[in-house]
Amino acid sequence: EMGRECAERIVSAAERMDTLVNDLLVYSRLGHTNLSLAPVSLQEVVLDTVGQLQQEIRAKGAVIEIADSLPTVRGHALTLTQSLINLVSNGLKFVRPEVTPTIRVWTETSDGWATLFVQDNGIGIAAEHLSRIFRVFERLHGSERYPGTGLGLAIVRKGAERMGGQSGVESTPGQGSRFWIKLPLA
Repeated sequence: EMGRECAERIVSAAERMDTLVNDLLVYSRLGHTNLSLAPVSLQEVVLDTVGQLQQEIRAKGAVIEIADSLPTVRGHALTLTQSLINLVSNGLKFVRPEVTPTIRVWTETSDGWATLFVQDNGIGIAAEHLSRIFRVFERLHGSERYPGTGLGLAIVRKGAERMGGQSGVESTPGQGSRFWIKLPLA
């Protein structure tokens, strides 16, 4: 019994380390790789993201609402997909246990820019922490309660900047968060 518990802890630690190394590689590549910007269909990126997260979405019984028509932006498809995976995953993860995760995805366009919104009904973020959450290894909660590496939102911020855009968040504790990525229309 004790040997099995030790083995389970070792496997769990190895899985966390694998996730951390992968996130570090993604973040590092964003800083050193030339991104070839091209027209990217947000509709395709969002549907691909939801497809990749289907197992987690089903396990949580989550509701994902996607706007009917999302525009094409100038960006980098893989970077956008990774950013959206991080935002949707957070929406699935940072909810109270008794709440069914609901995530809405839509865009607004203005003056040649598209702003992609990902809104959740999670635990929210206090105003005093909003400026910190996009930093590397910045975590507001212990990994025992909400797993993660503390790199997801840093990847979102760095990716948006490398594509010539911006990112941000609006949030109310206990009511959820609305993250956004602003990129030029193609």
